[in-house]
Amino acid sequence: MTLSDIRLPRELEADGSAAAIRRALSSRTTMIRPGGTQEVPLIAMSASLEQALVRSRSKGQILYGFEAIRERLASEKKGIMNVLEQGSAPYGNRISRLILFSDDGAGRLYRHIEQLLLDHSPRILGCLLDIDSGVLGSLIIGKDRPIKVVLAEHKEAVSELLRAMIAGPAQTDP
Repeated sequence: MTLSDIRLPRELEADGSAAAIRRALSSRTTMIRPGGTQEVPLIAMSASLEQALVRSRSKGQILYGFEAIRERLASEKKGIMNVLEQGSAPYGNRISRLILFSDDGAGRLYRHIEQLLLDHSPRILGCLLDIDSGVLGSLIIGKDRPIKVVLAEHKEAVSELLRAMIAGPAQTDP
């Protein structure tokens, strides 16, 4: 599946922003790692995106740390498989989770992220941010602590972050 074909959250499809988001995600991409198999959007950090990250974190919609993210996704996948086996609910092939990661990770981390994206496709989208883990840590926890990877685990946060990626510079408070 290519970025231009991904199914975004229903909210984005309904409000008409999905096409612009797909174009923006497709306009600047990179391989997660040299020799890797996954191409991901390369996202420039903006004031709008910073504010969306802070808001999502304050609402409890952001999870950070690779192990915590891996465990959460595995648990969700197990639940999805149980529901599918029962045949009681439809499962859509649409983005519902967003992994954002810093540009200063080690090759091993990027291999693990690549595997997560493969294991949880098509419900997860990964994006490489053009910031280092120190800046990401400051945004997420407000402290000088490096954070290399975060997961937007709520559809509201996913939609807000994707919209912020295409928004112009946000206004800051005077």
